[in-house]
Amino acid sequence: MVLVYGEPIKRWSCEFAECGARCCKAGREVTIGDIKRIASGTGLAPEEFLESLENKGGLFHLKGKEDRCTFLADDLSCSLHEKGLKPIFCQMYPFKFDGIIYADDLILKVRVTKDCPNIGTGKKLTEDFEISIEALGNRFLRDIEDFKRFKSEGKDFKEILKSL
Repeated sequence: MVLVYGEPIKRWSCEFAECGARCCKAGREVTIGDIKRIASGTGLAPEEFLESLENKGGLFHLKGKEDRCTFLADDLSCSLHEKGLKPIFCQMYPFKFDGIIYADDLILKVRVTKDCPNIGTGKKLTEDFEISIEALGNRFLRDIEDFKRFKSEGKDFKEILKSL
């Protein structure tokens, strides 16, 4: 289940070149599924793009350079976007990770970011946008559940990647 907190937004579009790609910061949260897609699609080992192989509740963090995402180019384009490999939370933007509630079923909490200057401007958001946010959130939760299940089976990081 995905819980969206805060005021709903009616308009938004990504204008990364205008805002200097504020959202593309070092430390972006990624799941084991994101890591598998990025490693497979780029040929990079996880150690090359993750801050550490240590996880926090099944989440990992992307490395950065000068507080920017390691995949952000000088022209502010994203090399992962161009290859269809963007992490789930990058795809969910302008929503940001706000926590997980561990109950009988996992509940993902997301909130509209306050860092994006384009909230309230741009194209009108449709029901399809809301549906895509929920679908991405549910994919995120499946990745977390898969990771936790594999960990409970005693698998280490590399074994989990091979299992996906």
